Amino acid sequence: MSDNDFSKEQNPWYLRDGKDNDVLISTRVRYARNLANFPFVPNFRGDNKERVQVLVFDAFSHFEKLDDYVFVDTSLLDSDGMKILAERGMLKLTKTPEGKIIPFGSGLIIHSGGNVSCSINCTDHLHIASLRSGLDCRTCFDECKKIDSDLQQYLQFAASCDFGYLTTSLLNAGSGIKFSAIIHIPSIVRTGKIRGFVDYLREKGLKILPAFPSPPALEAALGCYFIISTVSAQSGTEIDQLSSFESACRYIIDSERKILDELADNKRTINRNTVIRAYSLAKFSTLVSMNEAIELISDIQFGVRLGLISGIDNSSLCGILYRIQDGHLNYLMKSASFNFEKDIEDSQRLKIDRLRAIILQETFDKILLGNL
Repeated sequence: MSDNDFSKEQNPWYLRDGKDNDVLISTRVRYARNLANFPFVPNFRGDNKERVQVLVFDAFSHFEKLDDYVFVDTSLLDSDGMKILAERGMLKLTKTPEGKIIPFGSGLIIHSGGNVSCSINCTDHLHIASLRSGLDCRTCFDECKKIDSDLQQYLQFAASCDFGYLTTSLLNAGSGIKFSAIIHIPSIVRTGKIRGFVDYLREKGLKILPAFPSPPALEAALGCYFIISTVSAQSGTEIDQLSSFESACRYIIDSERKILDELADNKRTINRNTVIRAYSLAKFSTLVSMNEAIELISDIQFGVRLGLISGIDNSSLCGILYRIQDGHLNYLMKSASFNFEKDIEDSQRLKIDRLRAIILQETFDKILLGNL
């Protein structure tokens, strides 16, 4: 498979409108499952890995609308294909002792819509995952549950009456479900209230981490984008866990909006300066790094929510977070012809930064500054 196979969706999930996606960028639900009569992945011996992959692939081959799925042996992916899948939340990457980047897992099954993926032989034999724009835990949950139920007609999963589904990590045992979401909370961060929300999430059995690589301090998270996720799959029934996670997400969304209203009234000059600077940099820069782009998109999104910017919606802003990443830009350079300036045409990094700047300018071309 090449990166082209993963970049041709007409309407990928991250470009679709989603509920509350002014604050909550995306929702993800993941089921962890292991086949009975096989050791856990860390204890594989001989041909265990190959046998598990064959059994899972074969089970999916009985599904209706089989043509809607792409079956991938991850060892055959090129570097750009791996990057695109990792950027879209379908594949995790790891490093060998020699420093080579490789896929974490031996196989991958992807639904053509791009929002459902199943990883084989990562930490567990099978991870079934669904991604949706905005706050949509129920749809993600239902999609994973349907695939899980269909697979159980052909596969026997390891389970216990006492512990529920058995997994490599004790924290995943029980329902085997993990809920997570990417949130954008600039108002909470800018007012110095992030630590209080960390404590709140901890009390709810959730953890919070920066969504993009950044300094370890939460206050310095790039663009104020974070991932919140459940810690344990053993706290109540599946529905209990879903309801608890949805409730926590709703609290964060409502709190961010309330604090934003306070910021709009109390820090108008600072807010205007932030938005005008982001608009100017995005509009006129010729080279933009990944970190700079994330910060610019965040500030533009902040301006939209404050009513200082018009002409662009939250779906476009959420989508551009994925369109400006390296794997996607590498694909664009290979699939189309670009005439770069002579002083950067020999540098892959500078060409990517140049293309990223062009995409930002095209995306923000029709936005308007108002109420300044």
